[in-house]
Amino acid sequence: MPIIRGTLIRGYGADVRRRLAERLTDAVAATIHAPLNAITVVFDEVDDGSYMRGRAPRSPGAAVRPAGEIVADFLRLMEARDLHAARGYLSPDFEMVFPGKANGTAMTSLDDLVAFSASRYRFVRKSIALVDESHSGTVTTVFVSGTLHGEWLDGTPFADIRFIDRFEVEAEKIRRQDVWNDLAAAGATA
Repeated sequence: MPIIRGTLIRGYGADVRRRLAERLTDAVAATIHAPLNAITVVFDEVDDGSYMRGRAPRSPGAAVRPAGEIVADFLRLMEARDLHAARGYLSPDFEMVFPGKANGTAMTSLDDLVAFSASRYRFVRKSIALVDESHSGTVTTVFVSGTLHGEWLDGTPFADIRFIDRFEVEAEKIRRQDVWNDLAAAGATA
């Protein structure tokens, strides 16, 4: 069964080593037929004084913050309508597409999103059931699913409306958000 060995400069935390080992395990399992419990990942650690590249000693690189945490913080700030702080999570070329937007037209401003939403409901909150990450090169795609609850414009509450959000995260910034939900169908019956 596969054994994957890697060398790291000493200094990475246990969480970073665990995430790296999980991703390597998943890459092997997605590439060859091997049960997860048969895939072994081993890291050898060396002191920074024992590691050199290009005739220069090296030190550990910075760990990447998990994309799911970035998305969760962004969603929390959006629900609190702290747009200033939420903007800090967005890449300069950020775009988002929401249901009901003409022909899937992408918005590029959180202010546009707030204005668009103001014509549909008073507020909406998410109950998150699942956060799932998929990795390809430097981009992590984060899927968030669960249910929505809130209030329609007339003050009538709504709840248990399905949603899926798909985010693309690169260099610890959100560059795209696609949203699918059943708000329109629920609104038509309200």
